Amino acid sequence: MAIVLFERIASLFGKTQDPETEKRKLLKLVRKDITQSEYHKFFKMQNEELGPPMGKFFFDLYKPLAPLQILMQNVAKSTRMKQLIIEHYMGNELVALQERLSSASIEERAKIVSNKELLAQVQNDLGRFSLAFSNNCTVPIDRSYNLLLTLAAFATFDFFYILKHFDKNFTAQAPNYQPKFGHVRASVLIEALKDFLEVAYPLDQSEGWATLFKLLKASKNEVDIIDPSQWNKLLALLHEVQRSSIIALIIRFVEKNPVWQSKPSFPGEHIAKTHLQMIQAEAEECIDRIINSKRNAKINELAHAVFGNLPGERMKYYTDRYSEIYEKKNMGSFLYTKEVNYLKVFLIDYYKKEVRELCDLFLIRGQWTTQSLAKPLSDAFHAVMTIIEKLLLFDEDLADDRETASRMKNYLLRADRDKGQAHSLKILLNTVNDTARKLSVTAAKELIALGIQLKNLYNDYEKNPHEYIINWKEIESVSETPIIQRISAVHKRIYNFVRMLKLFIEPAEE
Repeated sequence: MAIVLFERIASLFGKTQDPETEKRKLLKLVRKDITQSEYHKFFKMQNEELGPPMGKFFFDLYKPLAPLQILMQNVAKSTRMKQLIIEHYMGNELVALQERLSSASIEERAKIVSNKELLAQVQNDLGRFSLAFSNNCTVPIDRSYNLLLTLAAFATFDFFYILKHFDKNFTAQAPNYQPKFGHVRASVLIEALKDFLEVAYPLDQSEGWATLFKLLKASKNEVDIIDPSQWNKLLALLHEVQRSSIIALIIRFVEKNPVWQSKPSFPGEHIAKTHLQMIQAEAEECIDRIINSKRNAKINELAHAVFGNLPGERMKYYTDRYSEIYEKKNMGSFLYTKEVNYLKVFLIDYYKKEVRELCDLFLIRGQWTTQSLAKPLSDAFHAVMTIIEKLLLFDEDLADDRETASRMKNYLLRADRDKGQAHSLKILLNTVNDTARKLSVTAAKELIALGIQLKNLYNDYEKNPHEYIINWKEIESVSETPIIQRISAVHKRIYNFVRMLKLFIEPAEE
């Protein structure tokens, strides 16, 4: 009907350019189409009234839908219904894989595997799940859910408003009431008829209804929400009337707008994509939470082993307190304050005293089999001492009267109104954080090198002949504590401190 109408419009517009003449001709065609329609009794053109047959049409739609109206107000948005649709198209294998990605499953696995292995497992499971879900489930899930939304929009349409105009005594609370339909001025219900076409047009006779009603039944404890045969009859009636275009023709005639067209509302939700993103986000959040929890517990354990009581704040400016002004403006923050503070405490309170004293014994008093064997110990020791100087300079450069801090503060003052200043501040903060991280990484590397040399000396103590030091007895005589115990204690503390630094730098490692 719509194609024929537009063919007529095209042919008429080709013959004349007078809009009013064309409009009258088109309205004449509308009148003719109404007269010839099998549903012409829906409308009385002489006085523009909707007839009782139209009232009966709406009643025949409303009666099987009435029990659905309250249910469909909530079910379309319910998590339960979404889950039923999603799991129906996922199948058992994907449902089982999804269960492996649940927080409960990941937390159980975290008890028996390392952080690194757990992360690898979850990433592998996520990859398999995402690929299979995207390839097989996205289209049917979205199609079924949008069909549900279409049903909800139609079932919750205000049929009562229309029916009340055809029969003033009509009541929704009397299911057995037999209405007596009269005539209604069409202009009164024109907007309601437009709204009806908007929700009715998207309904089709697809095969998806059977699956959808099966899922709705499952959501209501296996109780049918509508008899399938009733629904099929309703769809057949609806599409019969839709094919005739009688309602659209009535609207065009009453509004004297022969080219009016309905604007149906087609839902376009993508719950499959949202579900996949949710599964990914929950799994990633869970693994991050577990790794951070294990990491923090291990860091605290190692910190107690290294320091005894946890040290207070020793950095002056690269601290959480100085970082707050940037965080409050969402510009960034100092990211490595805790590990850098631990590094300063370790290097100044322990390394410059106990480690230096031990190394001095070997480098000053020790007689090496060859001087080249002493060089790795000397190089590693002095490399760490250099880091102390760099760390102190790094912290002082963040004082308010220094260039770096001054630039950051100036950028911050103008960041709200100047995106360029905000960008410059973020770049400078990244540079500061990169420097802090590199200091920690370099310290760990040099301490490992030093630890290896101490381990070699520990092993050399028991050897005969010695490969490194030939005057062990002399060194032993000037040491207040047995030298082998001192080497062991220093090596162990360095080892624990390096492990702690690595946990800050590589969170997935234990």
